[in-house]
Amino acid sequence: MTLRPSLFWLLLTLAVALVAMYLACRSFQIAESAIAAAVFSAVLCASAIRTNAPHWRREANEQPVLLREAMRTNVLLIALAFLWCAAAFYAIYLGTAVRWQHGWEYGTACLLLAAAYGYYALRLANSADAQAQPATIERMTRIIGYQAILIAIGLVWLVASGKLAITHKGDWAANQLFLAGGFAIMCISVILIKTNAALSERRTAV
Repeated sequence: MTLRPSLFWLLLTLAVALVAMYLACRSFQIAESAIAAAVFSAVLCASAIRTNAPHWRREANEQPVLLREAMRTNVLLIALAFLWCAAAFYAIYLGTAVRWQHGWEYGTACLLLAAAYGYYALRLANSADAQAQPATIERMTRIIGYQAILIAIGLVWLVASGKLAITHKGDWAANQLFLAGGFAIMCISVILIKTNAALSERRTAV
């Protein structure tokens, strides 16, 4: 499956979550901000499961799904997660009274990562592109797997260090974004790996 059938509702839900988090941060409603970030994460994870689950259940004799198409869908979801986090960083730390000196820096980093994943998805759209070949996709899948491991380590540290505790510092919103965005990207990465493995195995079995 692709994102196209539900793309409008996905983008609308993410936009609403972004506005909700911005408004919550603007009035220093920390719990409400966390809920909005959690909604963003849950919606993206649910979308990834919905679009990938059919690939896991298909039998070998059914209509094959191109590996690059499935990869492209998941890469777009990761790009969307980074883009949402970038927009949230900018909106909160440049558009509200919440202050943290590194907000725009992390926002820019997320934006660059979103652009990189978006560019990769664009390359995957062309079947003749070197980045759309099975061997290259397999290599990128491993890289995304390493990314998921690093994110998992970062999330464990974030929770264990007590960074999520409410303090007078303005980094509480950033920590919410790190947790929600990191969890979403980690989950999509794991789903991407599972789909890649299922489709690769089916392709070799035919």
